[in-house]
Amino acid sequence: MNNRQLVVDFDLQREDDELVVRVTINNHSQVDLDDWTLKFDLPKAIRPHEGTRLISHIGSHVTLGSSQQTALPSGEQVELVFSGAVSMIQRLSDLPRGLYVSHGEPLAHLRAELGSHNLETIATGRVIPSSGGSTNPHVAASTEIGSAGAGAAADSVTGLQAIVPRPTSTQVSAGVFSVANLLTYHGCAEARLAIVWLTDMLPLECQASETSAAAMDFAINPDLVEEAYLLRIEPQLISIQAADAAGFFNAAATLLQASDAVNNAVRWPCGVIEDRPRFNFRGLMLDCARHFHSKDTVLRTLDLMAQFKLNRFHWHLTDDEGWRLEIQAFPQLTERGAWRGEGEVLEAQFGTGPGRYGGFYSRDDVQEVVSYAAARQIEVIPEIDIPGHSRAALKSCPELLVEEADASQYCGAQLYTDNVLNPALPATYQFLHTVLDEVCDLFPGEYVHLGADEVPDGVWQQSPACSEFMAEHGYESAHELQGHLLRDLQAYLASKGKKLMGWEEAVHGDKLDHTATVNAWGGIPIGTELANAGYGVVACAAPFAYLDLAWDENAFEPGYYWAGTCDLATCYGYEPTTPELTHDGAHRMIGMQAVLWSELVREPAELEYMLFPRLLAMAETAWTAPSDKDLSNFVARLPFQLTRLELQGVVHRRLDDR
Repeated sequence: MNNRQLVVDFDLQREDDELVVRVTINNHSQVDLDDWTLKFDLPKAIRPHEGTRLISHIGSHVTLGSSQQTALPSGEQVELVFSGAVSMIQRLSDLPRGLYVSHGEPLAHLRAELGSHNLETIATGRVIPSSGGSTNPHVAASTEIGSAGAGAAADSVTGLQAIVPRPTSTQVSAGVFSVANLLTYHGCAEARLAIVWLTDMLPLECQASETSAAAMDFAINPDLVEEAYLLRIEPQLISIQAADAAGFFNAAATLLQASDAVNNAVRWPCGVIEDRPRFNFRGLMLDCARHFHSKDTVLRTLDLMAQFKLNRFHWHLTDDEGWRLEIQAFPQLTERGAWRGEGEVLEAQFGTGPGRYGGFYSRDDVQEVVSYAAARQIEVIPEIDIPGHSRAALKSCPELLVEEADASQYCGAQLYTDNVLNPALPATYQFLHTVLDEVCDLFPGEYVHLGADEVPDGVWQQSPACSEFMAEHGYESAHELQGHLLRDLQAYLASKGKKLMGWEEAVHGDKLDHTATVNAWGGIPIGTELANAGYGVVACAAPFAYLDLAWDENAFEPGYYWAGTCDLATCYGYEPTTPELTHDGAHRMIGMQAVLWSELVREPAELEYMLFPRLLAMAETAWTAPSDKDLSNFVARLPFQLTRLELQGVVHRRLDDR
């Protein structure tokens, strides 16, 4: 007996340079469905065929109906047909998600399950189903990691030689330092956070000693550069030298990696490590707007970042699909804009279905995250994405932010037609200044990220307020309005001691002054261009640094592929600098970061699968001098590191070939 009440099958065929999708809804329930519509999420433009009605397409959320069969009796089926670009569905991740049928009066919603599909017949990538034919994308699949594959992994290393990122210099000597139950230490004030972290992470009781005869000694060395450290492990003493708190913490991360803990005893191999970072900005961006990731998931991510010496957490808190930060002045932002589903102001997106989905971080949550990060030498950079990607804000506060007379027509990259703030409305500035007041109060770091990406053509062109504003200021193009808004916000942030950060589009047209820092995502040459032009640059070129990209061309591998695929060798091979960088430009290339957008990432296991082990490759490029990088050596160190992650319960992508 089939216990699935609604099952939706997909037949995919290429016809006349289009992909034609035949959707069959099988009603196995005991209920006759009247006045039904099928709803699902597919972030691609589609065209309905005869007999099929496209009722709405908002972002990724599609509503289809039949113009011929408005009733779907129990035990029967109905077919809908639509088409789109050939590239619309090529991977398992592309198939429509969050399927459900709305029906009846009052309206009811019945979830549907994905049934059969023939993805294998049209996929452009190689088709390797997961183990046992499962479509679970988190079952390990095959991989190729380039010429440094299985042979190097077989020669894996441990201890001091397995550290990631690779240290500047490592000398291994005979002997071990071993301690059971109690570890005594003598430390300086700058080492306090490192000592606390070690105390929390090691299965030992750690006790301060008033004398330098302790088993572990932390001492200031003013000759070392910022964040550098000198670690010496001898049979009777571990000594750590650094010039600052970050240096001591980085040494602690190395000690944790090299430790071998059994019950209440810990052993370290003897040797000397001298180490310093390539970049002082080594980051990870996590999108918590498209899918909401709990505070506990964020804290766990910070712990994992710290272990690999990443020190900037770029927190994407707002977008079209959700507003995740409590703002006391505008409670409606989280009362309305933090949730989506049937009956909410935001429709379901990215497979979340008809039920109420979402969440937000309270002020207490944020303060806990910021404190937790600071204790691990990580600065949190909040992102409030404006003026595009602002649909959650607009739907939460329409009475404040929407100009009713604006007849502008546009469609953004994510298929929204109503997601851009209006820079000509005084209320827009009142709103953003008030939001930034609270953001600056919550986040003590030097940067506030304002997004500024993907503002579509056509926006503001039919707005009476914008036309009047442009005439008043002598602007000839509607896109100059974005520059006006960003300049205002840059000055407002500066008055609060903050620096504006944005995606690379923020500086298009050279509207911001050069205190702005940009994330260069469009390619390696763009980072060079912007650094040479005078802006601080954090490199995150999408083909190498976007960890929401699929690992390879396996159609069952989760992830997007608009910027190509990104396996371990590709990620490790990322070099953000170019010979065209000027001397001054090189100094403005302040760092790099990995990026994880979460359209396809809903659960913690999915998040970890996409991050690891590629995040280790990014961490090494951000820390280790290019001359010291070597893929074969990196792959040889990975088994040791992946075992450590497994002991922490991390769900990583496996590297074994088949």
